[in-house]
Amino acid sequence: MRAFLFFAGFVVISMLLCKLAHAKSIDPSGGMQLVNDKLWMLQESGSALTAEEVMAKYEGRLLTKNTSGQVSYGFTNNTIWGVLSVDINTYGEPVTSDTHNPSESFPFLPLVIEIDNAWLDDIDVYFFENGERKHHVTLGDNQVHSARVERARMPSVFYRFTQQQTIVVFRFSSQDPMTIPVYLGQPVIANDKSTENAYFYGALYGSLVILLVYNLVLYNYLKERRYLLYSLYLLSFLAFNFTYTGHGFWWVWSDSVFLQQWLMPTLMFFYLFSAVRFTIEFLNTQLYLPKLYRNRKYIYGGLGALAVLIILVGSRSFAVMSQLVVLTTISLWMLAIGIFAYRNGDTLAKFFLPAVLCGTGGATVSSLATWGLVSYSKWAFRGIEIGMVLEMSLLSISLAFNYKQVQQARLSAERDARLDPLTSLYNRRAFKDLVYPIWELGKRSNKHMSVLLIDLDWFKRINDKFGHDMGDKVLQNVAKEIKGQVRGSDITFRWGGEEFLVFLPNTRANYAKQIAENLRLHLFSHDINKLVRVTVSIGVSGSYPGEDDLNVLIKEADQALYLAKAQGRNRVVLWNERKE
Repeated sequence: MRAFLFFAGFVVISMLLCKLAHAKSIDPSGGMQLVNDKLWMLQESGSALTAEEVMAKYEGRLLTKNTSGQVSYGFTNNTIWGVLSVDINTYGEPVTSDTHNPSESFPFLPLVIEIDNAWLDDIDVYFFENGERKHHVTLGDNQVHSARVERARMPSVFYRFTQQQTIVVFRFSSQDPMTIPVYLGQPVIANDKSTENAYFYGALYGSLVILLVYNLVLYNYLKERRYLLYSLYLLSFLAFNFTYTGHGFWWVWSDSVFLQQWLMPTLMFFYLFSAVRFTIEFLNTQLYLPKLYRNRKYIYGGLGALAVLIILVGSRSFAVMSQLVVLTTISLWMLAIGIFAYRNGDTLAKFFLPAVLCGTGGATVSSLATWGLVSYSKWAFRGIEIGMVLEMSLLSISLAFNYKQVQQARLSAERDARLDPLTSLYNRRAFKDLVYPIWELGKRSNKHMSVLLIDLDWFKRINDKFGHDMGDKVLQNVAKEIKGQVRGSDITFRWGGEEFLVFLPNTRANYAKQIAENLRLHLFSHDINKLVRVTVSIGVSGSYPGEDDLNVLIKEADQALYLAKAQGRNRVVLWNERKE
């Protein structure tokens, strides 16, 4: 639990640092500005228009003002055009190229345009000054990342605006969901935005890696499959997120367009499959939802059939769209399964339900923002990441709770394995673990040690006359009285049948004999059971300092007990008493 308290603190502190860094970095104007509400839009069926033709339509007022600030257009085969008029006085104070010689200088404003979406296929940005096209930049993941002018994670372009007003024309087309958040701001603000993102994703990936390593260690220690499946679930989300946020294309496969475009739907499938597999195992459906467990192969088969269908169709648009539908369905399915498992008595479901609610809620917000059904914001767009961090944290806490239960069960099993179930005394199995360390220590310290071997007299007659239930009660009562009469440092065992053994560390044999005699008199005079009188015979043996065989000591006590029986029972005999 301490590890998870540390993890929770780590996440909270990381998020606070992220917000603090963001708060310190933005300027009074609000940092990088989302300018979609300033765009004039045109959706083209197909892709036949040129930037000049769109510019002419803009000048002819044939475009539609995006007054609602729409960012997301869902899945569409249309080419989306956007036109932005940039007045340099709106975005900062223009500077001059030579402040020492103003007569030879000209005003300009350096700005960065960023499209905050890493998965768009084709993005073209055109700059028009005085009605003429001056610059054109091609972006998107249809070209290798290493070919971009700006080596940033998100598609972006730096441009020096030298005219009072510059028209920027955007062209977007993609097989993936068409979400086109356009940001504009000065380079220093763009760098601060990048720093904020670094804090956020550093906290996100750091948190997930900590959870991943921790649960892999638990799996290696416990060999319990749910920890492995949780780790795979976590890893699949981490890989999926690393891909669709553009980090993979930015850092790892910069020169592979194929990997960038197909890894996202591929890893999304593995994320869905691992979520289903983990849910079935985590909720212990074999016990709490046996019908679901018996039919699990059909669920896996359905997901496999979807994978085959995606490969046969060969369309990324279909792959992503179908899996988004499946993702929503699986999220609702996970909630329903969690509810049923909780109602059937699964204690882990009380953690699973709020965890899945967080993950489902975050994914739903992100999906709605991607489809354009809710207003876009960067935090809505990141909803799935925030929700998954909360989900993974709660699931890890639940696994920690499960680990605690497993440990308690293991300790209980180990304790029960060393205890006699009838008398609650230690059994012979516990003798070696408990007595041998004390014996070895006593030998090194030259201490005397003794053993009492106690046997109930005529116990078979009690069973024959009153039945075994009465015999069990007598054994329980005798065990209780023996435990109450010996010292706290002495260790009492049920040695077998009606025999008990008491190990007395740091005790001479003659003193052990006196303890045994007191015990015999107590049991003889004590009302163990109203129907029967109980007497015991006790054999006593003591060791000399340095004696190296505990088994010999027990054998001598057994021989002394035999003599006590032979001499008429209800007596104490010390083996080889003349030595004392």
